[in-house]
Amino acid sequence: MDFNEKKLINQTYENNWLIEETYQQSDFHQCHFNNITTQDIVFENCYFYQTIFNQCDLSNIKFDNCMFRQVQFNNCKLLGSDFSESSFDQVIFNDCLCHFANFSFMRNKETLFNRCDLSQAIFQDTTMNKTKYKECRMIQTSFLHAPLKNIDLSTCLIEAIEAAPQDVSGVIIDEMQSSAFIHLLNIKIITTDKISGMNPPCKGMSLCESFDY
Repeated sequence: MDFNEKKLINQTYENNWLIEETYQQSDFHQCHFNNITTQDIVFENCYFYQTIFNQCDLSNIKFDNCMFRQVQFNNCKLLGSDFSESSFDQVIFNDCLCHFANFSFMRNKETLFNRCDLSQAIFQDTTMNKTKYKECRMIQTSFLHAPLKNIDLSTCLIEAIEAAPQDVSGVIIDEMQSSAFIHLLNIKIITTDKISGMNPPCKGMSLCESFDY
């Protein structure tokens, strides 16, 4: 497949492999990628507009300083895919496997991750304007220096995420998810068993004359 033309409009690519190629400064407008598998592929300074990726294996692909606008990734495998320093505007990920994917140093606007596995994905130093996560899996996902204020994670499965206290300030979570954030805030919780085992408060003594129970 030849992507070296400057502008590709309304093209469909399907049931094919892309191997060891670098594509530079190409524009993809209203294109469809169906069941495409990539290996050692790099897109540099490319623009994807109203383009759809369906059931593609884009593992370890690198999008270097690319722009995605009104783009969909549906049921794609994105293991170790590198989107760092690219931009998303109205981008949707549906049912995608994104283990170890790199979304660092990005500018995200109105991006939706829907039923995606984002375990060990990295969102470091990423701006998330109106980014939404619905029913996603987040195991050891990193949000260092990526403020989550007003980001709703209440429908997600969260475990051992990486973030600083200021990163999670204002995040929206479900009550059952609070334990996943306790370790980030350096809070110690005393269990009810320990409380019930404590000696009763002193009686008949002013200010507890002795603290030796």
